[in-house]
Amino acid sequence: MHILRIVYDWPPPWSGLSPAPYEMTQAQVHRGHSFDIFCGRWPLSGPLETLPNCRFKTFIREPIPASLSLLISPLVFIYYMYWRFKHTPELIHSHGHFAIWLYGYRCLLRKFVPWAKELRIPLVVHFHNTTAGRREALKEKNAKIRFYSAWISWPLSELSDKWAIKCASACVFVSQQNKDEALKYYAADPNKCFVVETGVNTELFKPVGKEEKEKINRDLGLDPNDIVILNHGVMTERKNVHLLIDCLKFLPPFYKLFLVGSGDKDYLEKLNVMVRDENLGDRVIKAGYTPYPETAIAFQAADIFVLPSSFEGLPKVVLQSLACGTPVVVSGFKFKNDIAGVNYLENLESKHIAEKIQAVINNDNTTVDINKVITMYSWHEKATEMERVYDFALKNTPSK
Repeated sequence: MHILRIVYDWPPPWSGLSPAPYEMTQAQVHRGHSFDIFCGRWPLSGPLETLPNCRFKTFIREPIPASLSLLISPLVFIYYMYWRFKHTPELIHSHGHFAIWLYGYRCLLRKFVPWAKELRIPLVVHFHNTTAGRREALKEKNAKIRFYSAWISWPLSELSDKWAIKCASACVFVSQQNKDEALKYYAADPNKCFVVETGVNTELFKPVGKEEKEKINRDLGLDPNDIVILNHGVMTERKNVHLLIDCLKFLPPFYKLFLVGSGDKDYLEKLNVMVRDENLGDRVIKAGYTPYPETAIAFQAADIFVLPSSFEGLPKVVLQSLACGTPVVVSGFKFKNDIAGVNYLENLESKHIAEKIQAVINNDNTTVDINKVITMYSWHEKATEMERVYDFALKNTPSK
């Protein structure tokens, strides 16, 4: 099948959403599919990561804050209309809000020209979160929201969600929670909603032996007796990394916090001030942005991965940790299936986080069910699940 994929993140850089559609596309290519890919790209980010049987059209990702739907997405739609004169994909698989104006266009066609040829192409929309769900989570937390998010990007993103729900042949959600949010806030049709959780590259992310782990820790400047708490990802207020720094005061001094990833400039400065004021420079190690193919080392070095987030879709970093055999303490989402090694936070207080970390570390029976992770969450399995969604979309899209 020839598929048009529209996605706002494609590597490099290997941050945010970009590894997931890359890995999914690679697994689908192995199943015999070919792709045209319209993708967002950060300026000066380096050569595009290509795949066989894929053609790419790139667009600048977001030159200024809140400009995605107003500046870039219209260009994506205009190019799409031009591209369609010569190409007819068998299916369109769109991720997020990059295709907002395509969703709006198809909604208009459904209402006024329901026999249009455009509507004979199945549209699968992939939700990595819901804007309404994120908004409610931040309201509960009384979090400060930037004016351009509150008045520009979020209203447009929510409109995009609603249009996508209305015009899609099938909707894919990365977690049951995201699906429930779509049902609650957007009145989505449950019959066309599917949960396909994110996957993990189990050849890249895998456990290492004791000797190799000790060597990795030495190379990172860590003592073999240290308990390494890892947090990996883009550091923003909703990820609550500051709570991890704060929880160190409730933990013995040999508990070290390893922070890997870039982040919001103001928030990173807040973390730096906390580390300095609490004299934690010898207990907080920062690695900054690390390319995706090199990140397995951090998970293999860690004793525990902690993500005290206010809300998530289904974070790829959690699966990457589990695939490496490292237990996790997390919040902001839940897996569809129970997995040994996954521990959920009941609240986001620093003392509770510290107690949860110690409980997991001190529990000799804490092991990760790596076989279950491999069986249920490899990208090969996720591509198989996506085939079922495609079959549904194809069968439920009028051909005439």
